[in-house]
Amino acid sequence: MSVFEQTDAFIKQYRTFLKTEPSRPAHYRQYLKQARELLSQQFHAGLDIRTLLHAHTHVIDNLLQGLWEQILPEEANLNTTLIAVGGYGRRELHPQSDIDLLILLKATPDPHCSERIGQFITMLWDIGLEVGHSVRTLPECEAAARQDLTIITNLVESRYITGSHDLFELLNKTIAPDNMWSSQDFFTAKLEEQKQRHIKFGDTSYRVEPNLKEGRGGLRDIQMITWIIKREYGQLSLQELHEHQLLEPGEYSTLQRGRAFLWRIRFLLHEITKRKEDRLLFDYQHALAQAFGYNDPNRNSAVEAFMHQYYRTITELERLTEVLIGVLRDKVLMPTYPAPVMLGEHYQRYGSYLAVSSPDTFVLYPTALLEIFLVMQITPHITGLTPDTIRLIRRNVYRIDNSFRQQSRHRQIFRQILQQNTGITFVMRLMNRLGILAAYIPAFASIVGRMQYDLFHVYTVDEHTLWVLRNLRHYSTPKGEQEMPFCSQVFRNLQKPELLYLAGLFHDIAKGRNGDHSELGSKDAYDFCREHNMDLHDSGLVSWLVRNHLIMSVTAQRKDISDPEVIADFAAQVVEQSRLDYLFLLTIADIRGTNPKLWNGWKESLLHELYHATRRHLQARTPHSQQSDSLIKEKKRSALECLVKLGFSVDECESLWDRLGEEYLLQHSVESICWHAECLLSTREHHLPVVQLSETVSGNINLVFIYGHDKGDLFFRVAATMEQLNLNIVQARLTSIDEHDLYTLHVLGPNNQLIGKNDEDYVIQTLKHNLTLPEIIPRQHHRSRILRNFDIPTRVHFRQNIERQLTEMELRTGDMPGLLSRLGAVFYELDLTVRNALITTLGEQAEDVFYITWRDGSPITETYDQEYIRSRITEALKI
Repeated sequence: MSVFEQTDAFIKQYRTFLKTEPSRPAHYRQYLKQARELLSQQFHAGLDIRTLLHAHTHVIDNLLQGLWEQILPEEANLNTTLIAVGGYGRRELHPQSDIDLLILLKATPDPHCSERIGQFITMLWDIGLEVGHSVRTLPECEAAARQDLTIITNLVESRYITGSHDLFELLNKTIAPDNMWSSQDFFTAKLEEQKQRHIKFGDTSYRVEPNLKEGRGGLRDIQMITWIIKREYGQLSLQELHEHQLLEPGEYSTLQRGRAFLWRIRFLLHEITKRKEDRLLFDYQHALAQAFGYNDPNRNSAVEAFMHQYYRTITELERLTEVLIGVLRDKVLMPTYPAPVMLGEHYQRYGSYLAVSSPDTFVLYPTALLEIFLVMQITPHITGLTPDTIRLIRRNVYRIDNSFRQQSRHRQIFRQILQQNTGITFVMRLMNRLGILAAYIPAFASIVGRMQYDLFHVYTVDEHTLWVLRNLRHYSTPKGEQEMPFCSQVFRNLQKPELLYLAGLFHDIAKGRNGDHSELGSKDAYDFCREHNMDLHDSGLVSWLVRNHLIMSVTAQRKDISDPEVIADFAAQVVEQSRLDYLFLLTIADIRGTNPKLWNGWKESLLHELYHATRRHLQARTPHSQQSDSLIKEKKRSALECLVKLGFSVDECESLWDRLGEEYLLQHSVESICWHAECLLSTREHHLPVVQLSETVSGNINLVFIYGHDKGDLFFRVAATMEQLNLNIVQARLTSIDEHDLYTLHVLGPNNQLIGKNDEDYVIQTLKHNLTLPEIIPRQHHRSRILRNFDIPTRVHFRQNIERQLTEMELRTGDMPGLLSRLGAVFYELDLTVRNALITTLGEQAEDVFYITWRDGSPITETYDQEYIRSRITEALKI
C-alpha cells in the first residue's frame, strides 16, 4: 500500500469517527499527531522525500477542507476561496512548516461571514497548526500584489484548496504577467532580492552553522528558479527546466538529488527540534550525522563527514543555480549584447561576459581551462562567464590530469594568475566553484567543503583559504590602505607578493590529514613551488610560511611580549626582516579569515607590537640584558620629560620606579608609566583604592588602572566586577608595591567594543564600590549553547620561570561566563597571587596564561601542590 493509500484510508477512518463524535480540538490534534507519526515512520523507512511532503500536504488539505465545510455556511463558498500559498502552496510541507493561507473574498464580508472566518482560523490554532494567514478581497489582493514582491511571489505559487474555484481562477487572471509584474520585472526584482539575502546570510553557505534555506545554493535559491519558471512558462515545477531544454539531463538529476538531500535534512531538523528550524546548529549536527548513517565512534569525525557531504551538495547546487540564473537571464530578459568581440583565437567577449569561441575549444585546446581565467583578469570590465562556457568547463574539468599539470605552459599560466594586479580573488573563487582549483591542485580537493568541527572556524577550509587570499589582496587596494595603513605599507615593501598568495593558498591545505597540517602543508607548498620553476629561496620561504603560519599569533596572544626574552626567542625563529614582513601579513589575514568575531583592535595592537619589537631586535642584534637596560633607560627618560612638566621631581619618580622594579618598566608603555606615576604620587593612603580608566594611544582598547591594599582577593574581586559589568579582560599586568597591588587591565566592552564615554564613570564607581565591600558574591552563570555541544577538557600545565621566580600556569578550557571569577576564587582560597596574566579567547575556547606565586612571593615548585591546584581549578570550572 502506497503512502497516499495509507493516508487516504486514515483520513476516511477519521472522517467517519468525526461524524459520530463531537468535533473537538482534541480530536483534530490526535488526528494530526497520528498522521505525522505515520509519515515519520515512512521517512525513516526510506520513502522518497518528495512523496512524503506531498502526502503531508494531502493530510492538511483534507483537514482544512473538512473544517471549512463544518464552520463556513454553504453560501459562503460562492463568494470565498481558501488558497494555499508559500511552501504549503508548493506542496513542500515539512513536519513543522507554517500553514500559509489566503482567504480570498469577492467583496467585503458581512459580520456573520467574518465571525465564521475568525472561528475557522481560531480552530486551526487550537488544534496545533502554525498558521500564517491573510484575508483579502480580490481588489485588495491586486493592490497588495502590485506593490509587494513577497506577496506576488506567494500568489505565484498559490494553490486552490476549497471554496469558489471561479474566484481562484479570477485571481490567477488578475495577477497574470500581462497585468502586473512581467516576467522580466519579476526576474530583475528576484535577482536583487537574492543578492540582499546572500549578503544578510554571510554571502556564503559555508559557515559551520549554515542556514540550509537562505544561504547560497540553498533551498531558497532553488525556489527562486521555480518562481521565475512559473512567471515565464506558467508551471511551478523543475520539470519545466528539462522540458524547455534549459537543463541538461545530468544537471536535472543533480538538482533533484541535491534538493531531495536538503529536504531530508530539513525534515529531520523539524523532527529533532519540534519547531520550524532551518539552521544546522552544533546542537543538532551529531543527531543528523547519526540519522544519515555516520556512526564513527569519534563524534567529531562523524559530524565532519556528514557536514562534508552537506557542503559538497551545496557547492554543486550553487554551481548549478549560477548556470540556471545565467540561462534564465538570457531567456527572460533577452539582453541585447554587443556583437561578440574576438579575444585571440579561443575567446570572445559578449558585453561584460567572456565565452569560448567554440564548443570544442576545451577539447582541441585544453590549456583554455586555465588560460580563460587569466584572460578574465587582463580584460577590463569582464564580470563573469557565459552559462554555456560554465557548462563546458564543468564538462571538461576531467582533462586537468597529471599530464596537464606537468606541462610548463600550464604552470606558467597559474603563476601569471597570481602575479596580476587585479582579479586574483575573483578568479580563484570562480576556479574553486567550478572545480578547477581542486583539479589543478589535487591536495586542495580534500579541503573543498571540509568542515572543522571546533569553536572558532566559521568557514569550511576551502572557504577560509579563499577569505585569507582575499584579505592578503586587500592590503594592495585603496580601501585596504584606508582600513589597514600599516599592513599596506609593509605589503608595498614585499619583493614578490605572489609568494604571500601561495602561502595563503597552502597554509591549511593539509587540514583533515593525519599529522601536523602545518608540516604536511609546508611539504606540499615546497613541492608545488619547485614544480612551478621557483628557485630554492622562494620555494623555501613559501614552505617556511606555511609551516610557521601560527607562531606569530601564538606568541602575541599567549606570551608576554613585553619580555625581551620572548622577543629574542621569536626573532630567532624568524631570522630575517623579509620573513617577518610576510609572516606578519599572513598572520593578520589568517585571523581575520577564521572568524570575523575573533579580530579586534586589541589583537591588531598585539601583533603590531610584536612586529615592531622583533624588527628592533633584528636590527640591533644586542644581548638580552643589554637590550633590556637600554629600553628601561629610554622609557625613564621619556616618562620624566612628561612628569617633570606636571610638577613632579626626578627623585620622587626615580624612587617610585625603584620600588616598582625593572620588570614593571619593561611591561608597560611610556604613556602607562606616566599615568601610573601621576596617580600614585598624587594619592594619599586614605584615598585608596584608586581606579582610573583611559584608552591606549591607538584607541584600540580600554586601560583600567587599579591601586589598592593587598588583601589577597583583589584579582577575584576585579574579575567578578568585570563580569558584572559585562566587560572582557584581555590582559592583566600586576605589580606588588609596599603591601599594595597595582593592576593595569586591558579591557573591552561587549562585542569587543570600547567602553562608551557615558559608561566610564559607572565602571569606575562600581569597581571602587566592589573593592571596598566586606564580601562580594559573583554572578551565577550557565554554559553557552555552543559550548554544550563540545567536550572541552580543562587542561592545566605548570612550568617554572627561573629568572623571574614565577610559576607559569597555562589554562585551556571552554570559555564560559564567570571563568575568571571562578579562577580568582580558587587563587584566593589557596593563598595564590596572580602577578601577570595573558587572557586569550579563540571562539568559545579560552587559552590563558597566569604568572603566579604563593602569597609570600615564592613560586609553586612542588608537584603535589601543582596537582592540588589543578584539581581545584578543574572542579571549579565544571558546569
